[in-house]
Amino acid sequence: MSKEIGSTQHVEVLKHTNTKPYTLGGYVLKCITYILLAFAFTQAYSSEMNPDVPVSAKNTLQRALSLFNNNQYEKSNELANQALLLAQGNNNLKTKAQTHVLLAELASKEKNISKGIEHYRQAAQTYAIMQSDIDQIRYLNEYVILLLKNKNDELADSAVNDLIGSIDKKKSDFFNGMVLSMKAQVYFAQKHFKEAEEEYKKALSVLTAPDEMTQKKRGAVFRKIAEIHKRLKNREETAFFYKEALAIFTSLNDIKNMARTLKTLAEAERYLGNYEKALDYSRRSLDIHQRTGDKEGQAKALMGAGIIYRHIERYENSLKSIHQAYLVYTDIDDEIGIAKTSNEMGLLYSKLKEFNQARSFFQHTIDLQESQIEPKTLATAFREMAVIDLNSLQYESAKIMAMKAHDIYKKENELEKGSLTARVLANAYRGLGDNENAVLYYKESLALAGQIGSKIYQMKAQIPLASMLRHTDVDEAMRLLEKALQISIEIGHTYHQLDAYTQLRETEKWRGNFEASLAYAEKEIYLTQAIQEENEKNQLILERAKLYSHKKEVELETLKHKVQLDQVALEQQAFETAMAEQARKISELNLTKNKYASVALASLLAICLIAALYIYRRFIDSNKRNKELDYLAARDSLTNCYNRRILFDFMTRYFADPERTKEYCIILADIDHFKSINDNYGHSKGDSVLCAAANVLQKNVRENDIVARFGGEEFCIILPNTSIEQAVEIAESLRHNIEHHSFEQISLTCSFGISSAQFNTETPKELIDQADKALFKSKSNGRNLVTLWEPKLNDSDKP
Repeated sequence: MSKEIGSTQHVEVLKHTNTKPYTLGGYVLKCITYILLAFAFTQAYSSEMNPDVPVSAKNTLQRALSLFNNNQYEKSNELANQALLLAQGNNNLKTKAQTHVLLAELASKEKNISKGIEHYRQAAQTYAIMQSDIDQIRYLNEYVILLLKNKNDELADSAVNDLIGSIDKKKSDFFNGMVLSMKAQVYFAQKHFKEAEEEYKKALSVLTAPDEMTQKKRGAVFRKIAEIHKRLKNREETAFFYKEALAIFTSLNDIKNMARTLKTLAEAERYLGNYEKALDYSRRSLDIHQRTGDKEGQAKALMGAGIIYRHIERYENSLKSIHQAYLVYTDIDDEIGIAKTSNEMGLLYSKLKEFNQARSFFQHTIDLQESQIEPKTLATAFREMAVIDLNSLQYESAKIMAMKAHDIYKKENELEKGSLTARVLANAYRGLGDNENAVLYYKESLALAGQIGSKIYQMKAQIPLASMLRHTDVDEAMRLLEKALQISIEIGHTYHQLDAYTQLRETEKWRGNFEASLAYAEKEIYLTQAIQEENEKNQLILERAKLYSHKKEVELETLKHKVQLDQVALEQQAFETAMAEQARKISELNLTKNKYASVALASLLAICLIAALYIYRRFIDSNKRNKELDYLAARDSLTNCYNRRILFDFMTRYFADPERTKEYCIILADIDHFKSINDNYGHSKGDSVLCAAANVLQKNVRENDIVARFGGEEFCIILPNTSIEQAVEIAESLRHNIEHHSFEQISLTCSFGISSAQFNTETPKELIDQADKALFKSKSNGRNLVTLWEPKLNDSDKP
């Protein structure tokens, strides 16, 4: 007796029909089926009186497909089931198989995986009976994919193994390539990546025919091999295999797969630090998705671009791209996408150290329906909330959030992320003074990192664990630190190598081995210098990437402007042609001495004048709108001060000319205790006070001085052609005006930090850093003070 696909004898079901005798239950079922068929045939017969009623399974299926393509899924599902019933009654195998495929796709729209699995199984079985090899393997492949998605790994493996055991050696290369790919998919789902790559490479060896179908499958296999190396963090190999896939899809002009591969290739190049290439691939992907109207792909490409911009510290561009992705996901009602963009916005604001904003976005993800978002996305939100709480020294809250993330990762068997959250939990327990639990979670983090072979995660767990064990088990602490040092040197991670040296120095000092401690101190100094050089090199790479992205944006704007100019030229040419035509008609009218010539001429001139006035008005309106847009682009929307981008543009322009920076100062101003205003009066009142403070600053500076919102409640004031003494006077005047201004019965003060280009600063960043240290000194000394930067401030670090 044969069984269904996925059982040990499922191949027989693909070849033969079931001929077992009917039981009583089977007889009853058969009677019901005949009744339903009679009803269907009655409906078909009645179509002679009502043309709207489908007359055959094929016609019914066509109507169902039409409704499906028009997104009318409920009606499509109703007709598809009617078509299936009719096809079964007529034993129309082809229509039956096609209907099962449609019902599987409808199940996908309903997110009903179990139903999709069953319909793909039935479709594959029917095509097997029809001996349609390509269709059989295609939908058996879809069946296996859904089984794996539903975590039915054993059933998927059984289905593939049974199929492999029954393969006729005379089958086509494409058929064999598909079977090998299916076997690789099972290995991939089971995280047996080495075996999966071997099977995929076997598939490549047979998928060599030049036809489009084979080459398309070959491109898909290259992409799957790239995904294997992505999981293994083999960055170079990941990029290589994505490029192989892209070359094939480009040669086939397969737009959809080109866009998808470009997006993943951009991500691979980003991991390699090749930001310029990553931006190019990202833009190409986005362009294709926009042209094809693929909104989901467009949103993913925008997300990818936003992440790249975040890595090269172009935060405004990052925020813009991710926000656009969020709007697209909202438009298509994609809860998973909304959650992912919320997390990305949170990560971006965390990078900017605007933790309240970051917290609100992570909370947005947490507040979404848990059933509608991926568990890993929810875990990310919990994890990042825990990190924010750790930085804010809110250890109890950090512990709760990290535990929620950790539980999800354990349930999903995400060992790498589990190692990370175990380390966050250890840090939280350490902050709470619970050293016992801290040690336990550091050990768990280390064990999980060892399971997945992640050397960097092992090292990150070993160093803090060793610092905890120093006073109780110094030998174990030394062993862990030496192992961490060995790993950091092996993988070239200088920052953790420096941490290991520091901990080894302190441990040897605690043991009384001062000579060994001194030796580690010398290595620290040497490595610190090397890290400084590495930072400068990385900063150069970032600056090049920023410059490149800015250049591309300028080129794009130039192209848009050229298109606008070309459009104006075409309009002008058309206008001139029309004018010439009108002139010809006027000339003809003059020659005929028609009595209506003067009237016609006046009318034509009036039309021309109106057209000219219309074009002139359009030109004036366009100029006005451009000026308004330029103004808005340069201003902070809340305070009407210049924004951060314009601030750096001004400063960069000044520093380009050394003569202009001889007497050039800046003031950093920060509203004291602003958080308490938000907490006590609400954010609306806080915004009102912020605007009022900005207004006081703008009104009490000189005409050529520039006031910009630097971030949050912090402002930066540029003072060109200003001596240090004048800058101090201006700052004191501003401090006095703020202190004595009435902010709707709210007392307000500001702290100020001053720096000058005369202090041998060479870049805007150095000047701002000096002013920031002076500002920090004002706050440390009690706030509502003005402090001028001086060299000794470099000797004190912020906490």
